[in-house]
Amino acid sequence: MTTLVQAQLKLYRGDSSFDSDIAYTIDNGTVYHGDNRFSSKIYYTISDDKVYLGRSTTSFDCLYTIKGDKVYRGDSSFSSDIVYTIANGKVYRGNSTFSNACILTFENERIYSGDSTFSNDLLFTLAGQNQLSVALLACIVGPY
Repeated sequence: MTTLVQAQLKLYRGDSSFDSDIAYTIDNGTVYHGDNRFSSKIYYTISDDKVYLGRSTTSFDCLYTIKGDKVYRGDSSFSSDIVYTIANGKVYRGNSTFSNACILTFENERIYSGDSTFSNDLLFTLAGQNQLSVALLACIVGPY
């Protein structure tokens, strides 16, 4: 499965839509800090269901690999390297889907902390053309 990232997506802090509250801009597979119109700081590059550090796409700089509903550390696919499990719009730590392992919830273009959709737990609001999977977004915003 090849991930389509040929669009722009902005992640705003909380429920904001102000340019000053842009945490990340994802533009054609490149993840920028803040608004890419004003910042050239590149955090990650997304290519072929992998997340790389900076502009690189070499296996040495591969931070995460997505396979199915699992996110693996680096270029691995070993069960011991599972960082996240994705199920029903939720991101779980490790190889679990128990509610106490839920670290992020995705609902209606919003990302919440934990197993919650309360406004106090809102981390990010997405704006733009979201063609990224929950797994890729979790790699960008999730606790590691």
